[in-house]
Amino acid sequence: MGTHVATFWYLDTDDPSAPIRAGSPSDPGFARRLLSRLFPTATVASLGAFPLNRSASAGAGEIYVGSFPGVTVVQTPVDGAVSPSTTAERWLRLVDTPTVLAFAHDPETGVSGFARWESGRLVRAFAGADDRIVEDEGMPLPFERPYWSGEFPIPDHESTPLALPFSPTALLHAAHRDWLGFDLDPGGLDVPVHGFATDGRREVRPHRPPEGQAIHVVGAPGRAELHAANLRKAEASSSSGARPSSPYEDDDYERLPFSAAGAVGGPLRRFAGTVGDAVRRGADSVSRFRSERR
Repeated sequence: MGTHVATFWYLDTDDPSAPIRAGSPSDPGFARRLLSRLFPTATVASLGAFPLNRSASAGAGEIYVGSFPGVTVVQTPVDGAVSPSTTAERWLRLVDTPTVLAFAHDPETGVSGFARWESGRLVRAFAGADDRIVEDEGMPLPFERPYWSGEFPIPDHESTPLALPFSPTALLHAAHRDWLGFDLDPGGLDVPVHGFATDGRREVRPHRPPEGQAIHVVGAPGRAELHAANLRKAEASSSSGARPSSPYEDDDYERLPFSAAGAVGGPLRRFAGTVGDAVRRGADSVSRFRSERR
């Protein structure tokens, strides 16, 4: 039994695109509460926030959640073949809204499908590949008419006797536009979501540089002085191959092998010493200025 990626939309509004177009941020607290219901015993790790329409689909052990006023979207892999009409109750009842939509695609089989429920009742479900129908529940809706009438044929359909009069993937996107007011296109409307992993992986934490005033402007030793001191220590440790710590951990100098840095150690030491002296003189001037003002 394989898996496929499914995207569920829970709607309690007549204009699902409105809060997203207005720039409403996704609510991470709601997403966490939702995950505690879905995975009560799992350790959930954050994968960050990103636009759903410009990201890779949720992979194994991953789930994306976006929550806005009247709209919630959930994307995650689901076990089994694409069959929207048989969607499990856990997904249909996940959020208490009158309308639930499901969109799914399996790249392995080429099957795409979609479904719509109103107040718990299945209104429409369709799934198929270019050469076959997998399921067709309910009456076709008005937006489907030009596809069934052959206005959007599959390229080279003449060479495939069993070809449908349209691509099921194209019909899926038409349903998305009709029901939600937009399509999940990389160049279209950004849909912000929060990504989570439920398979025990470590949480992705964004790097944030330290905040606050730089210490070398308030009279304490600065980065240049600390670096000059470390370079002086380098001679004592170079014979053992040890590398001194440095406040320039992210600078180009630190990306060089230590032997290469040592080859230009003389000029660097002189330069670092000169910068250090300048910083110290600046700090002394600031101190004298403060004393004179008192």
